[in-house]
Amino acid sequence: MWIFYKHLPRGTTIRDVNKITRKGYRLGWQFLSLFKKGLIKRSKIIRIKDLKTDSMEYHAIVQVDSPVSAESIIENLDGKTVNGLFLKPHRYHRRFPSRDRRIRQPASIKLQERRQGERRRENLITRVLETS
Repeated sequence: MWIFYKHLPRGTTIRDVNKITRKGYRLGWQFLSLFKKGLIKRSKIIRIKDLKTDSMEYHAIVQVDSPVSAESIIENLDGKTVNGLFLKPHRYHRRFPSRDRRIRQPASIKLQERRQGERRRENLITRVLETS
């Protein structure tokens, strides 16, 4: 399962994100975390540049080994400040255009769809800065 951390400060590294994720896991499972070795599978820091406003955003995506550990991390870190970072983690859902239900529906049902257009922001440049 993937965890998404949004709006991180510019200098945040993969090591910082992994350390915070492990700390969030330990908050809920003190005894069991001593035996847990492979908690984090992969992690990425992503920079998003908005061409309209010329602003930069930094986000992190961390893949953990099980949904149970991901839920405990999200619950333990939600709204907390760790190492100077205010955290609001949540589950990351990958969305693919090929699985968009609006494309596969008949025209009569499409008219009833509340969300007609694309919700993603335009004119964004996404770049993966660090990966582990």
